[in-house]
Amino acid sequence: MKSGKTLLILSILSRFSVIGLLCALAMLTEYQNLKKAYNHPRLVELSSGRAMRVFYETADSFFSLFGDPAETARRSGGMTWSIRLMGAPFTDPVAALSVLAKSRHWELGFALGLVAPIGMALVFGRVFCSYICPASLLFFAIARLRNVLGRYLYFPDFSIPGGFAWGILFGGLVAAVWIGHGIWSLVLPYFALGQTLFQGIAFGTLSISLGSLIVFSILDLCLGRQFTCRYVCPTGRLLGFIGRRSLISIRREAPLCLASCQSCADVCPMKVNPKMDETVDCSLCGECLVICPTNCLSIGLRPKKILS
Repeated sequence: MKSGKTLLILSILSRFSVIGLLCALAMLTEYQNLKKAYNHPRLVELSSGRAMRVFYETADSFFSLFGDPAETARRSGGMTWSIRLMGAPFTDPVAALSVLAKSRHWELGFALGLVAPIGMALVFGRVFCSYICPASLLFFAIARLRNVLGRYLYFPDFSIPGGFAWGILFGGLVAAVWIGHGIWSLVLPYFALGQTLFQGIAFGTLSISLGSLIVFSILDLCLGRQFTCRYVCPTGRLLGFIGRRSLISIRREAPLCLASCQSCADVCPMKVNPKMDETVDCSLCGECLVICPTNCLSIGLRPKKILS
């Protein structure tokens, strides 16, 4: 139970950190503009005020830790589509498929950015959804809201075939080839959130992606707990498929498991049933570990006898 609470807290903190990173990357655009235009704190203050000078000096000091601040800033940037952190690339797998479908090739740096997300899925499974995706933090909060409102109102919990997300992925790729990659800012929840943050912070304007976030939120509130993560988001479905036999998974000590207990299956946001030794689509969020009355569940190396 203690390890489950630790994982749950870690997942919340890690996603808040990702949101913070996205905000910082949006502000990076402003820093680069100030660096190019003025390159001096005093000039920045005269042009944009004291607060902007403080921001400029803070960013300058931070990037100076890694070498020339202008060059370090140039080597960092992006959003959820493709991010560079101190020169290291991180590429969204759906973005990679979209670029390949439209352009028929990948740049080397863009392709190398797939190593981290795919490697993470192969080792840990669908942890992107619980530890990295910033939009899932919104859906996590909505699930708690459903629980509170459910005391007074009836909320259904719909299930639809998992193939629905594959259909969205295929349809999105076709649309990307036809009208461009911008379609993903309306289809991918985390991309919609990243785009909304970027436009709001960097340009002070609302993004059309905000409308998608509202739709996804309504789906989760009205149709089922983390409905978007389970049935709509193609990235989650893709990473779940890649990590379906991940190195690390939920483990169950069968002798300790109560025959009449279904707590782990009931609480799982991904509708995984650890009681039946299911691991596909498990995001290692830790909620089943928290609620298990006998502590028969743990996280470790996948048992060789369990193949799914």
